[in-house]
Amino acid sequence: MKIRINERLRELRIKSGYTQNQIAKILNIDRSTYSYYELGKTTPDVSALIILAKVFNISINELLADESGPSSVADSNIKSSYVRGKKNSSHIYELSPLEKELVGLFRACSEDEKAKWLSALKSCVTTKRAKRSTQSSKNP
Repeated sequence: MKIRINERLRELRIKSGYTQNQIAKILNIDRSTYSYYELGKTTPDVSALIILAKVFNISINELLADESGPSSVADSNIKSSYVRGKKNSSHIYELSPLEKELVGLFRACSEDEKAKWLSALKSCVTTKRAKRSTQSSKNP
C-alpha cells in the first residue's frame, strides 16, 4: 500500500502538533490552500515540499518516501527499529501557538539565516538583561 503525499502531510502535521493554519502561515499561503494539499486536491510545489520537510524535521526523501517499502538489508532491522522507536524530534505540543510558528519558521530558514536570527535574539536578551541589571543597581 503506497502512502500518498496528502496523507503523509496530514500524518506529519498531526504528529508534530501543528494546526493547518500554523503550517499555512509558515508556508505563507492560505489555510484553504494547505487544506487542499492534505485533501489531495492540489500538490505542493517543490519549494513548499522542501520547507515542509524542514518544518517536520525530516529529509525530503523521508517526506516523499513510500513508507511501505521493503527493508534494504537484513542488518537494517536494528536501525529501523531504533528509528521507529525514537521520539518524534519535531514534536512541539508543549509550545504555545506563537512558539510553534517560530520553531516552524526557524526550521524553514537556511543555516546562515538561522545563525543571524539566533544572534539577533541573543542580542535582544542580553540587552534586556543589561537594562534590568542597571535598573536594579539604581534602586537598592
